[in-house]
Amino acid sequence: MISLPLFKRNMISSIKLLLVFIAILAMYTSVIIYMFDPTLADTLNQYQEMMPGIMSAVGMSGSSGTLIEFLNTYLYGFLMLMIPTIFEIILINKLVMKYIDSGSMACLLSTPNSRKKIIITQILSILISIIILIVVITGIGLICSQSMFPNDLDVEKYIQLNISTMLLAFAMSGIAFVTACFSNESKWYLTFGAGLPVLFYLIKMLANMGGDLEKLKYFTIITLLPGDKIVEGASGVLSCNLILLGIAVILYVCGAIGFIKRDLPL
Repeated sequence: MISLPLFKRNMISSIKLLLVFIAILAMYTSVIIYMFDPTLADTLNQYQEMMPGIMSAVGMSGSSGTLIEFLNTYLYGFLMLMIPTIFEIILINKLVMKYIDSGSMACLLSTPNSRKKIIITQILSILISIIILIVVITGIGLICSQSMFPNDLDVEKYIQLNISTMLLAFAMSGIAFVTACFSNESKWYLTFGAGLPVLFYLIKMLANMGGDLEKLKYFTIITLLPGDKIVEGASGVLSCNLILLGIAVILYVCGAIGFIKRDLPL
């Protein structure tokens, strides 16, 4: 089903990239948890009132009285969404687009492995790397929360929040993946595979500013992240997660089929 030598090569070559992004997210996670102070909730609300446009644009607006609310507002409002997306864009460029653009895909296809086996191996490598990133950061968040604020974190909601974040990461990476599978040159991958996810974040930032711009939220899949629903214990979390998962599956399947059937620049 997959090429184990290629899979091992992918994971080894991605270790440095993975460690860099784990370090970045670990730093932000630990610092933001350290900054939590229930007594400062009113002060933070004042900042939101003083700079409503800026704070809302970057997703840092909302309740912050409890640790899970604080994390949802100041970590999962922007940082835990954008940074993994950058990781996915770089990773997919490394594991898919680079082979096609450089013509070195011919080397892989000259092995006894079929196109189907190669692309499934690359998909598995991408998804496992994303899972490792999110799981490690989740663990770091749990450790930091327990050591700094024992029993203050709603662990169940925190894990749900990270599961939804991972599903969003799958969907966003699917955009980059399907673009890579249909592109011959890196410039097209960067234009659409990287450009569309970034555009979604820009649209989300504009929608967060409210007013007439709020309607823009329907033009980005980031709106499907049910962070507020999870924190509030509201319904609709499962449906949002299933939609994100469905988007990811459709994009990866379309990308794989396109890669298998297309003429590659060898």
